[in-house]
Formats: sequence, structure tokens, C-alpha cells
Amino acid sequence: MLVQHQVKGYEEFTKLAESLESSGQTIYILFSGGKEQQTGLSWCNYCVKAEPVVYDCLKHSQEDSFFIHVDVGERDFWNNVNCPFRKDPRTHLVSLPTLLRWKSPQRLDGERCSDTRLVEMLIIDEV
Repeated sequence: MLVQHQVKGYEEFTKLAESLESSGQTIYILFSGGKEQQTGLSWCNYCVKAEPVVYDCLKHSQEDSFFIHVDVGERDFWNNVNCPFRKDPRTHLVSLPTLLRWKSPQRLDGERCSDTRLVEMLIIDEV
């Protein structure tokens, strides 16, 4: 069964990802912009469009796997060139949303995360 997690910020993300690595299971990660209090939606329009697609496609994931939805924070934090999500060589994020398979070259960025066919290919494809 797929186990889902939601974390906010870089520290929470790295702590959880590192703890799950030892399981040897596949880890899918969706990075998206933080949610605005008034609307409950991400400040990132592409993220708002991609989230339902990604969550719907998770039904095709490997049975013993993990999914982490990472809230990268406020727009100003994300846009800072020193944002740790951008600097970390394990994530090397350049756009939001980004969906990836941890410790794998498989990833989708931006609008591609809202393409059901591409998301299914990333999730269904065996390593």
C-alpha cells in the first residue's frame, strides 16, 4: 500500500526523505508552492492544476511505496536564489511543481506535471 506524507519546508522534507531511504522502497515526491490562507490553494497556478492529476495517478503506484507532498513555502522564499530546494543537488529544483522519483533521473517539471499520461508513465514505470 502507498503511504502518503505531507511536509512543509526544507528541513521537514530532508528529515523524512532520509528516514524513508533505508526502506529500499520507491519514493515519489511532489514539490509545490505553499498554500494561501484565504483560498487554501497554492500560490503556484501550475501546482493547483497538477495536484489533482498527481493524486489521481497515485492509484497506479507500486504497492510498497511512499509519496511525499512537499510544500516549499512562500513565493518569496521559493524565488530566492539561495532557496535550499534549488541548491540541494538531490533535488536541484528549477520550477514548480516538480514530481520526481527519489534517487532516480525520472522527473517532471512545470506544466508536464498536469499531463495525466506523463504522470502515469513516471509512476507506473518500473525502475
